[in-house]
Amino acid sequence: MRYVHGRGPRQRSKVMLGLYSALLIVIVVAPWQAVVFREYGHWRDHVERALGNNSSLSTAGLTVPGTGVPTLPLSHVTDPLHAYGIAAGGTMAGMSVKDINKELDDIVSIGASWVRFDVAWPNIQPQDAAHYDWSGYDKVVKAAANHHLKMLGILAYTPDWARAAGCGSAQCPPKDPTQFAAFAAQAAIRYAPMGLQTWEIWNEPNTADFWHPAASPAAYTKLLQMAYTAIKLANPLALVMTGGLSPQDSAGNNISELDFLQGIYNAGGKGFFDAVADHPYTYPLLPSNSTGQAWSRMSQTGVSLRGIMTANGDSVKKIWITEFGAPTGGPGPAATEDNYSTVHNTWHVDEQLQADMASRAAALYRSYDWVGPMMWYSYKDAGTDHSTNENFFGLFRADGSKKPAYTALKQAIAGR
Repeated sequence: MRYVHGRGPRQRSKVMLGLYSALLIVIVVAPWQAVVFREYGHWRDHVERALGNNSSLSTAGLTVPGTGVPTLPLSHVTDPLHAYGIAAGGTMAGMSVKDINKELDDIVSIGASWVRFDVAWPNIQPQDAAHYDWSGYDKVVKAAANHHLKMLGILAYTPDWARAAGCGSAQCPPKDPTQFAAFAAQAAIRYAPMGLQTWEIWNEPNTADFWHPAASPAAYTKLLQMAYTAIKLANPLALVMTGGLSPQDSAGNNISELDFLQGIYNAGGKGFFDAVADHPYTYPLLPSNSTGQAWSRMSQTGVSLRGIMTANGDSVKKIWITEFGAPTGGPGPAATEDNYSTVHNTWHVDEQLQADMASRAAALYRSYDWVGPMMWYSYKDAGTDHSTNENFFGLFRADGSKKPAYTALKQAIAGR
């Protein structure tokens, strides 16, 4: 993706008293915790509502690492096994309400129950740390809630005032991760009452494209630890996952998804994510014909994401496929149903092969019991310029007409 989530009243009171007391104890530790505490009343109200609406919730044994602050179980975001969504990217916040609703109408028509979209820090705090502009994302969150869609928000990217000197891209990490954590806490506070309680921390941080100038598991883990803790303090009901990992080799400034996840554990990241997000792209190959590549590296290879999680005591956590898809345009010839297994030097497929990939991926996905939702990237082609394949990942063409993959994915979702 490119940048352009039976207790009666007395029992509840005891739980809330424990939460508030723990907050008072840890509030002096970091600036972002002070930010959370300034919104204490808002936080208290929406957590109490959540407790009141979820009579089976219990805080027993669940805490934010290093703070002792209780968190709550994740049953509020637990779907029936095998739920589907659309990874919509970063465009909706700049669209009109009418156009947002049209896009969400189309997403619902596919049968999706989730929508994933950027909640980009540079758009919300473009000037400084003191001012927020939530207007673009308020539109998206309200519209998604009105469409009864569950939401996954990607907290990512850095406004220029928060970057290190000399780094001129929004894909640079923040020079001070506590500033990002403060932003994350405010997003969690604002959107929990509107139904957005599931968060992905950054996008593809194992690539230099999204973590300038070079991927760093240690630096990312520091950001993840702070953001996770801030979000959980702001909303103990939240689910927080790693940034979606891109299929890469460990070469140059990129790090493979396997090495990067192990790097998160090595840097002390265990306990600071509730799920692992992955982007197991295989094009031009089908996922069923990608031995040793991204799809099989989730669980089938000698070293796999599941294997790393299990070795580190996280076997109960899920892998969310927060992006999968294939572009139908770009430079050079397209791979087709007839030649995909022999063509390895092309970066796009024809429309029928894209549809077949949607069907095959969904069939494999349904055979797994260790997965969270699977999200197709993306909704609609971004343009018609064939100089880049980035314009052609959609289920819809740029003119709004449906590709065969729309029907293939809709049928797969209906059949679950």
